[in-house]
Amino acid sequence: MENNFTMETYSQDQDFHIDMKGTFDGASAFALIEEIDRRIGDKNNSVYVETTNISKVYSFGQSILASNIPKTVRKSICFCGAMAGQIAPKGCAIEDSPLKQGCHKCTGDCKNCPCSQSDKRNSQA
Repeated sequence: MENNFTMETYSQDQDFHIDMKGTFDGASAFALIEEIDRRIGDKNNSVYVETTNISKVYSFGQSILASNIPKTVRKSICFCGAMAGQIAPKGCAIEDSPLKQGCHKCTGDCKNCPCSQSDKRNSQA
């Protein structure tokens, strides 16, 4: 894993959010797989993966992710942000704009919520 990759995680109700930052490579993919496995398991939870702060995506990172995320849980995973289409395995939801428009109904209460930040910027304009 490149030393610039980090994941910040938090829960909201039964949903789990992962905010990734840095370069997405093979080791980053394994770290994400482990986190998703821990959070979804046999539960009926949804996982939202924010990719806006990913600076680069290596194709082998995406390949590792696609090979190791079971198809049966992909419907519970939503990738959002600028790099969502480059990272998300087939079968996962993809939204290239903030979560507010697609993956789930945003309340603006999420830690580091991109929707509330966007709303603040729009109201100042």
